[in-house]
Amino acid sequence: MPDFPVIDAHLHVWDQTRLRYSAFEGSPLFGRPYRVEDYQRDCGALEVEAMVFLECYADFWEGGGQYIEEIEFVEDEQKRDPRIKAIIPMAPLEWGKRVGPMLDRMRDEHPSVRGIRRIMEFDANPRQLTMSEGFIEGVNLLADYGWSFDINPNYTQMDFIREFVRHIRGVPMILDHCGKPGIRQGRIEQFREDMQYMARHPDMWVKLSDLPPYASENWTEEELRPYIEATLDAFGPERTIYAGDYPILLQSTNMTEWVDVLDRAFADLGLSAGETRKIYRDNANTFYRLGL
Repeated sequence: MPDFPVIDAHLHVWDQTRLRYSAFEGSPLFGRPYRVEDYQRDCGALEVEAMVFLECYADFWEGGGQYIEEIEFVEDEQKRDPRIKAIIPMAPLEWGKRVGPMLDRMRDEHPSVRGIRRIMEFDANPRQLTMSEGFIEGVNLLADYGWSFDINPNYTQMDFIREFVRHIRGVPMILDHCGKPGIRQGRIEQFREDMQYMARHPDMWVKLSDLPPYASENWTEEELRPYIEATLDAFGPERTIYAGDYPILLQSTNMTEWVDVLDRAFADLGLSAGETRKIYRDNANTFYRLGL
């Protein structure tokens, strides 16, 4: 366990009494609210200095969605736990320049917003969405706000993600969950190639988070270690950011076990105390502009 408070760069909280999340309906684990009090309890001995909220795929539709409502919900959570220092909501970036008024409202009325995540992974046609002229235009628009973009694909989609990032300039980007690698499928060579390619983009960072759900049901540290090593080999301690992905990680692990796995990997790889601190705290503070 780190001997300093960490920054958790990927926290979800949701409440089905406030918003609708069709993706969680019928799930024994996720079909109920998760509030900041649940997170506080499940952190256990892990000391957390600050958290970054990531949008939770609240329902959206053609021409609209619960974009502002989700921000307002998280702002209520902030009142009970002000350690939530940044909010990364969803916005329909595929609208291109037409999304500008919504982004203006987020900037002007919700100062905790630091960037946008528009998940492409679950779209009806992820490649078509990601490579569309409107989507690329919308992501590039974030440069005007000084905001970042969280990229959330899985390993089967990395071919067009690699193509997509070539069209983005001046927008800090971060690959969530290491691109959800095919660990149980044994895709380590593809993963190494993807990480090396993505790391060559000057504005790209990676979120070292929640690998166990993509490994075997009874995963071992030995199964995860090559993916942790490949991530650090590509991005180094300077552009790698720790995150918990609560409560999604509860499918396969918990907050303290995941940190213990990383602690042992960092020690075995010979990372210095300063490099470890960058991954657990300082890089998130820089990337999400938390001012801590």
